[in-house]
Amino acid sequence: MAQKKSTKRSGDKLKVTVVGAGHGGLATAGHIALDGHSVTIFSFYESELEPIRDNGGIKLEGGVEGFADSVKVAASIDAAVRGADLVLVNMPALAHRTVASLLVGCLKGGQVLLFTPGRTGGALEVYNIFRRYQFKEKVTLAEAQTFLYATESRGPAHVEIMKVKERVRAAALPASDNDVLGETMAKIYPMYTTATNVIETSINNVGGVVHPAPMLMNSGLLERAAGGEDLRYYRDIVTRFVCGGVLEKLDEEKANVGRAFDVPVMTLRDWYAEAYGVKGDSIYEALQNNHYYVGFSAPHHVLGYHHVLDEVPNSLVSTVNLASIVGVETPMTQAISNLACAALGVNFWSEGRSLDRLGIAGKSRDEVLEFVNSGKRFWEASYA
Repeated sequence: MAQKKSTKRSGDKLKVTVVGAGHGGLATAGHIALDGHSVTIFSFYESELEPIRDNGGIKLEGGVEGFADSVKVAASIDAAVRGADLVLVNMPALAHRTVASLLVGCLKGGQVLLFTPGRTGGALEVYNIFRRYQFKEKVTLAEAQTFLYATESRGPAHVEIMKVKERVRAAALPASDNDVLGETMAKIYPMYTTATNVIETSINNVGGVVHPAPMLMNSGLLERAAGGEDLRYYRDIVTRFVCGGVLEKLDEEKANVGRAFDVPVMTLRDWYAEAYGVKGDSIYEALQNNHYYVGFSAPHHVLGYHHVLDEVPNSLVSTVNLASIVGVETPMTQAISNLACAALGVNFWSEGRSLDRLGIAGKSRDEVLEFVNSGKRFWEASYA
């Protein structure tokens, strides 16, 4: 089966490790392997790795088509990252702290570590963990603003890629390492461009806008989907009212935080135009005009797709906390976070990415920007 899209660059083959073997990890590993790079995939769940072994590879259809039979399956995380040029973490942000703690004993100098996506504050949280463990290896730490693929599982070791996004922004921490990140990603993904810094990638994380609120406000539709009704997430769950009454306000609050930090800001509609080439006069119109979204089925439970459990503590809570540094009001972001806390009986404010967890508690706006732009790397930091 012919591959529809290739990013192959002659003479620039990398050894790549993908951590995570859900639909995102499978799409990533399969696509990169089809481009001729050496790819190893690892998951903490045998149920995700076993189908790859049984099938002899990963099947991709849609925007990328082919059968990636050269993907190696690693039995441990240290075996997975050994000798890799690039390590891509394709796991929910809920797992970032655990993965970062384990990688401390595995990574070696010269490697590039990219959390894709980092959600809001991912690289900052990982940096703080590395510093806590007195990690001294000279690796390049980075986060992506979003995930490169619009993809969904179609069976064991089988994914459909609805769209390879046209542009995704990523940044290193500190941004003085952006050149290393950019040179590495150019060999594998020309769609990646370097952002100003990780405040830009964190603020322009759109997941917190489009994911938690529709799940919490349309739980009845999720129950109908669980009963067998053929409902689609972006067509049926993300309704016109939720878009106009809630998502537009979440988007504006997020953008205001970015403006206060003086980083390039993308509204959700800006992002759809850049990533998908789709436009609309409102968020609702942009969503409905995005034909790549037609295939996304509706979750069958409010906890499905990590849209609430992951996005509230690692997108919304961290956005509110960043907003507190620059004095920006975020009433809708706080309201949706509080709704999640009340509905699920979980205190996401205490479990989420606090300024302390991000390592920037007590810092001013200018101090944060100085740190993310040119501050000490973790191997240079003082541990007194």
